[in-house]
Amino acid sequence: MKTDKHLLLMPPNWIGDVIMAQPALRTISEYYAQHGTEKITVCGRAWLKDLLPYLGLSNAQFQSSIPAADTAFLFPNSFRSAWSCRQAGVKKIIGYRGQWRSLLLSRALPQRVDTLHEHHRLFHLDIARQMDIQIGDTEVKLSRPPNSKTMGQTLMQQHGLDPERVICIAPGAQFGAAKCYPPDGFQQVVKQLADTGWQPLTLGMPEDHAISQHIIAGITSPHWNAAGSTNMTEALQLISSSQLMLCNDSGLMHVAAGLGIPTITPFGATDPARTSPSGPRVNVLYQPAECSPCLQRECSVKGHPCMANISPAMILDACRSMLASKPALKTAI
Repeated sequence: MKTDKHLLLMPPNWIGDVIMAQPALRTISEYYAQHGTEKITVCGRAWLKDLLPYLGLSNAQFQSSIPAADTAFLFPNSFRSAWSCRQAGVKKIIGYRGQWRSLLLSRALPQRVDTLHEHHRLFHLDIARQMDIQIGDTEVKLSRPPNSKTMGQTLMQQHGLDPERVICIAPGAQFGAAKCYPPDGFQQVVKQLADTGWQPLTLGMPEDHAISQHIIAGITSPHWNAAGSTNMTEALQLISSSQLMLCNDSGLMHVAAGLGIPTITPFGATDPARTSPSGPRVNVLYQPAECSPCLQRECSVKGHPCMANISPAMILDACRSMLASKPALKTAI
């Protein structure tokens, strides 16, 4: 292979998709680093700068603008991403064909993995495979930057929490409410876990704050509703320091699982075969209704049956099983 001095990686546009693409990004960056590439740039949305240290890419640096690199791998399938690279003077542009962009690509790859039935990780990895880059580990394995866990523990302590007792709850999902487990169900689970000594910490966007407050209502032991009050770096540090993640199918789910945090997730509107989290300690609860997986933003069936099929007791049992290695402390009455 002719040595490229500068490699550009353009990850997908959503946090969860970036994490599912991490095995492919890692594989490509390692291959080019081993073949003498001197500089690896990651370009995309601003929050990638905070996420990048967790992706485990070989000495990659974030840049907000597209550089005139020797080679670019495009994970977004948009015309705009290819056009922007061409305009920036990238010499060789590699990505899936489609979106009227094939003429802009140096290598327009066919989409051989069916994302309606196969996992998105495999779809991203096939870019590397079609470029004859050897695939090693296909699972997500995120890295913890130095001091990230310590910083997360400090944040918890500043809000009166014991890091050894903290469980994270992320009740939102940016794609839409169809993916979200009912707040009342989460509330039942979190209340019972809190009654046995676990300390809930809710995470999410500002629009998740009210739901988070509902979930932790009535809890008198230490807790913190951090939804909407942390930046990306702080949220990642808090997840890194937690003992459990209870969440919907979301970007934070993929982050927690990839960091090896025990992760419990109810699935319904989406298909675990396509977007389940990758990690060593994951429990996906899936009790599909006749309409599952609908892949819709909003549920149009009365009673949200795919989520109603998953009882709070089922989620509680899953959480307790994951936490069994750390016996809960009975709260004094």
